[in-house]
Parts: sequence; C-alpha cells; structure tokens
Amino acid sequence: QQLKEPEKAKEIAYKMIKRDDGKTSYNRTKVITCAFEEQGGKRKCSGQARTKSFESISKDVGPALEDTIGLSVIDEPADEKGSAFLQKDYDKPGKDTEQWMYLPALKKLKRIVAESSNSPKTGTLFGSEIAYEDIEKIKVGDYTYSLLGEEVVDGRPCYIIESFPTAVRAPKTSYGKGVSWVDKATYLTIKSDSYDRQNRLVKTFFSKDIETINGIAVSKQLIVVNHKNRRMSLMKLEKVKINIPIPESLFDTRAVQDSAFRESQMGNVR
Repeated sequence: QQLKEPEKAKEIAYKMIKRDDGKTSYNRTKVITCAFEEQGGKRKCSGQARTKSFESISKDVGPALEDTIGLSVIDEPADEKGSAFLQKDYDKPGKDTEQWMYLPALKKLKRIVAESSNSPKTGTLFGSEIAYEDIEKIKVGDYTYSLLGEEVVDGRPCYIIESFPTAVRAPKTSYGKGVSWVDKATYLTIKSDSYDRQNRLVKTFFSKDIETINGIAVSKQLIVVNHKNRRMSLMKLEKVKINIPIPESLFDTRAVQDSAFRESQMGNVR
C-alpha cells in the first residue's frame, strides 16, 4: 500500500523517535565548547575552548518501559565536580519532560521550568550550546511532518523530514521549524537544522562516528553549531555501555545529592 506523502513523513518520524536506543545506557562524555570562525569552509575554535567531562546513565521505566529517566554528573573541572542534571521524559501526550539541576555549592536541587506554561525553557546543559529543550524527548503528536526528499549524508542514504510544531506545542518551543536527515537503515538522525519563528537558521546538529553497539546504532560524536552566537560544542562519547543492569535507586534525589551513596552504586555500572 502506497502511503500519502504526509503519512509517510509521519511514519518515518515515528520510527526515528521510537527507534531502539537500548533499555539502559552508561556513557562517559567529554564536551568542548568554543567560539568559532570559518576558514576554507571549515569551522575552527577562535576563542578559548571550555572542556567538561561527565558521566551519564539512563533507564527506561514505567509499566511498559515507555518513560525514560536520565542522570548526568560532572567530574571535571574540579570546581564543578558533582554538578548534576536529572531528566524524566514521559511517553503520555500532554505530559511535559521534567528537568532538575543540582549545584553542590548551594546544596540545592532546582527544577528547571519555563517562565510560564506557555513559553519555552531557557538555559543550556552544563554551559554548552545544547539547550534544555534540545535534549527533551520528542513526541510524534507535537509536530506535523512533510517529506522533502532524499539525500546521501556521510555516505548514508537519508530521508529529509520537515517538522512544524502544532498549535499546542508552538508556545513551548523556541523553534519554528526543524529539518532532519534520517538514516534509512537505522532511523538515526544524521543531521538536523533548527530554525527560529522568523525562519532563520539557529542551530545545526551533526551526528558523527556512528558505531553499532549491541546491535544498536550509536553516534559517538555530536557537533552542535549555533549560527546565532557563533559558538559550537563537540560532545564526544569516550565510553559507552548499553543494556547493562542499572538500579533505579541511582535516579532518585538521594543519588543526585549524596555523592557517597551514588559512588557506592556506580562501581558496578562502570
């Protein structure tokens, strides 16, 4: 049966969002952020680069493992050690992602919220160019989709999908449109462009160094280029484990705030 173009686009988007990324994961990540300039079509750091290292864990939870919880904790630089980011994504339509930040100097776990229920969140993950809303799990029903065509990116045949937020989603996002290059074989997003409400290109995301781990396609490098402020971040996975046992106790508020308790549990995960 031949699907109509918007139906096919939605089906591709569904497979992209619902693709298997493992029931649990553990990552050791380095993120480098700097101002950039372009030379001969290539981007180079023009200012001093900031480097941070952190560990992340995630786990599918809920009655049908449809929700996801994730925790990231900085270990370098030393003055930010123990700073943590906790996120819970819900599969249920209308239930928004919840995010918290823990700053050890203040001994405070703070919920990240938008100024109003009808505005997007502001701020970025650990001072990188990855905004809090960039890492929220997308819900298929929050967008309308169209198939723009096909293109080969980094040797991978891709679908090109354009997405617009629905009337309900639009006030909660700072983006007016997205264009994604979705790998036909794995449904991994190889590249994506995010535009503002005036249709100006704000950010480009590149997924590089793709490796199959336990049968799952994983991008070990994410490059985020912010065209607006001329800054970029490189997020590099230095260690990846998928589908390993991770206790749910590692995601509660005690694990976020109590480093001794967290360390006692993390040894087995590592």
